[in-house]
Amino acid sequence: MGTLRIVSTIDPLPAAADAQAALSDIDLLHAISMDLIGEQDPTALYGKIVDAAIAITGSQFGTMQLRRQPDDGGAPGLHLLVSRGLTDDDRAVWQWVSPTAHSSCTKALHTGRRAIIADYETWDEITGTADLDAFRRAGIRSAQTTPLLSRDGTLLGMISTHWRSPHEPSQRDLRLLDILARQAADLLERTLAEEALREREQELQKTVEVLRETQQLQEVLTSELGHRVKNLFAMVSAITTHTLRGSTDRFRAQTLQHRLTALSSAHDILLQSSWKPAPLKDVALAAVANAGIKDRVQIDGPHVTLGSKAALSLALLIHELATNALKYGSLSLGAGLVALTWRIDGAADAETLYVTWTETKGPKVEPPTDTGFGSRLINAGISGLGDVILAYKPTGLECQMRAPLQDLQGAE
Repeated sequence: MGTLRIVSTIDPLPAAADAQAALSDIDLLHAISMDLIGEQDPTALYGKIVDAAIAITGSQFGTMQLRRQPDDGGAPGLHLLVSRGLTDDDRAVWQWVSPTAHSSCTKALHTGRRAIIADYETWDEITGTADLDAFRRAGIRSAQTTPLLSRDGTLLGMISTHWRSPHEPSQRDLRLLDILARQAADLLERTLAEEALREREQELQKTVEVLRETQQLQEVLTSELGHRVKNLFAMVSAITTHTLRGSTDRFRAQTLQHRLTALSSAHDILLQSSWKPAPLKDVALAAVANAGIKDRVQIDGPHVTLGSKAALSLALLIHELATNALKYGSLSLGAGLVALTWRIDGAADAETLYVTWTETKGPKVEPPTDTGFGSRLINAGISGLGDVILAYKPTGLECQMRAPLQDLQGAE
């Protein structure tokens, strides 16, 4: 019959236990606790736990193992964290202990309870196995393994002590091992949680670095694209000037150039926002500045963003309105002014943007007799659907445009 024992409970202390020995054990546990609590390095902490187990049991060897799932997805085994008394060759043999091995720690792994093997040489299950040969080479004859259980009963790992000769721990030794195992399990659980947190932080840091590199690359590409598009605008403007140089209609050439410049300015605004929705106010300011009327236009309205299509459309609209105001409207007189305002009305899921161009202190204006490109552009409105009201008042033109805000904030 083998000498394996699975121990789930410890017998109570004899009534006649020596009081002096009990006090000595209390002092020992107190010293061990203070030493463990003050240790911050995980490896050193595990080593102190094993040293304490050896001191309690008077053994010649000790190990601490972590229950771990293998990479191949097989049954959990035991990974060696730290050892005492073993050679490098011995540690290599037991660095990973599979659940099919023959030892006290695998018995405890299967049962979740302490396992004691008083003599490997008389344990029937290990006879004739490579595991017995390994214990003989290491000089190990007997062992005990105490499981490390979390507060919720999860098996975290093992503390084992081994002796060179047949040995069975005393009740006093097992009782102190239980106290040590409780504290060791709490410390191991805390350490594992901290290590997992550090790993997650490192993974997050790597993700942040990748995102930062991606963002930097995107900024470089966006800048290069913007540079190329601006060059394209400049080239188109130069070609237009050269092509129409001999034309008698210089007005049309200048109009085309100004429209291209208005588009270029709106493109710069969109480029600064990486072609994401751009603030309406920025688009309006750039448009009036490009037209040279910044000091004569009052701009006011709540914060609202426009998609790329609406932003380009609004920039051209403001350019056409400014051009007309300079030629025929309020800005053709020194005292003339313009108010460019906008507001949002409607429910949150169906908001409407109203943009109003109001000219004051200018000459009396009349509806145009012909409809050129500029007139058609203004009448199309921001959305291109013609939702525009034009009022030709004695003090100047008033143009009110409206469109669903949700449509205007799309990129297409």
